[in-house]
Amino acid sequence: MNKGESAISIALTALLVLVVLGVQRRWNGSTFTNMASSAEDFVLHTTGLKSRIPDLPGFERVKTFRLGSYRAALYRASPAPLVFAAYRFILYNDQTQPVFKLDSVEATTQPWTTLYDFGGTRGLPDFHKRGPTDYTRDLDHDGAPEILLGQYSGGDHCCTTVTVIELGKDSAKVLGRITGLDGLPFEGLDIRRLGASPPGYKLIAHRPYHTVCGLHADAADVISIYDFQNGKITDQTGEFDKFLGSILQENLAKWKNTKKRSLHLLQTLATDYSATGEAAAGELFFEQNLPLFSSQLHSHGVDQHACLMDMANLINSVSTKVSKD
Repeated sequence: MNKGESAISIALTALLVLVVLGVQRRWNGSTFTNMASSAEDFVLHTTGLKSRIPDLPGFERVKTFRLGSYRAALYRASPAPLVFAAYRFILYNDQTQPVFKLDSVEATTQPWTTLYDFGGTRGLPDFHKRGPTDYTRDLDHDGAPEILLGQYSGGDHCCTTVTVIELGKDSAKVLGRITGLDGLPFEGLDIRRLGASPPGYKLIAHRPYHTVCGLHADAADVISIYDFQNGKITDQTGEFDKFLGSILQENLAKWKNTKKRSLHLLQTLATDYSATGEAAAGELFFEQNLPLFSSQLHSHGVDQHACLMDMANLINSVSTKVSKD
């Protein structure tokens, strides 16, 4: 190594030590993931770059979101415990004033809370696509965009709660929440254009309804359809008979393939019949095909009569709910 290379090596080493020392002063002994976040903040602040996302005492920024004239950030308590940590999501207006806040407790390394990416795959960013993420969309065609915030509900095996927030010119407004969605954000939510009136998108919620017949994986997938009315989102499932009928036919087509038959699909079909106003047909279909899963029921110690009774209660509850909507 010549003198020039030696001098460069010493300079780089000194610079690295200074950066590490700076990071450690802000890191406070957190995890490696926290260290990465703190290092990013350290560089941003020490290089003098202006950020529209303010610091939050006692927290460190995990993720930031650009939402037109709005900004949002997800913060994690610092120092963070090894397994679960307190998080805070804050939405800021163009004056960097907080207009919405949500607190949660989630896994330290992989937080659940996030925004729906309309340009991604099932609401999550597609990292194979180029270009910025698309977190806003005018879902109800009223001129003001909405964002969808997914948050862990704290439920057993599931679920996600989605908060629908409208971004106005001067303030943000919560239009409502959809609770009990199955899976991670946003596995239990579909966004589609249904019908010609009123215009706009509909939010289709998928909820697992568990019975004594099986495990959570066997639960029926019961659909609810939310629409925008009078500045709120409301459950309007009963207004979409044609769509519910198409779901029933799709699942019946799956059932014809014997390899795709499962207790989950059977329970889902029974509730699909009920959602279209054919509760009796749903009960009959379930009763006729339940013997296909006798060995499965037996292995889990499930009484077939108890299964039939519990499923009948679910079918009737779905029928009653849809008729009221």
